[in-house]
Amino acid sequence: MAERLYLIDAMAFAFRSFYAIRTALSDAQGRPTNAVYGFARILLKVLREQQPSHVAVVFDAPGKTFRDELYPDYKATRRETPPELKQQFPMMHELVEALNLPLLVVPGVEADDVMGTLARQAEAAGLDAVLVSGDKDLLQLVTDRVRVFDPSKEEGGLWIGPKEVTERFGAGPGHVIDALALIGDTADNIPGVRGIGDKTARKLIEQYGCLENLYDHLSDIKGKMRERLEEDRDQ
Repeated sequence: MAERLYLIDAMAFAFRSFYAIRTALSDAQGRPTNAVYGFARILLKVLREQQPSHVAVVFDAPGKTFRDELYPDYKATRRETPPELKQQFPMMHELVEALNLPLLVVPGVEADDVMGTLARQAEAAGLDAVLVSGDKDLLQLVTDRVRVFDPSKEEGGLWIGPKEVTERFGAGPGHVIDALALIGDTADNIPGVRGIGDKTARKLIEQYGCLENLYDHLSDIKGKMRERLEEDRDQ
């Protein structure tokens, strides 16, 4: 069995913990700790149950990324991170360092970008990579040697490989971006095509394979869907 590099999406679990644990937890100085507590539980669960041979914990860096230059409205509708959560990020960093785990924060990119880069490098070095996250954007990175693992879903966690990606999007990981372009993403303020959700996007990608082929055969599509695909093409 190949060695595995576990890349932990700290931001995903920090936000999930902050909103899931509404109990007023705090430390001796009165600082909120609900997100730290939830993040610690998930992190320790992964370390205990998976016993990874290699591991790194990845956080977003503060400030803008290259995506803001490409698309000025990127995440424009997203609410500001609550100050009660921001206050807990340094404590999470301290926790990771106390566990003697590599802590990665790279300015100018998101945690997803760091995880994707390391997953590809791990593959090239002969390691399997596990992206520990619930973020659907990471599904485009899945291969026979890279899988996504969400420890918070189902008993024993939810594992996603190429087969599961195809079942969800109608085509393999290489076409996740095509499906997401159609669906859009309200959290990131990506508009997509009006009226097209997960099921419709899956049918279209299953039939046409990619956006380019879909638009090459736009005349085959009838009614309101064709109209909306034409109108929202630039998006």
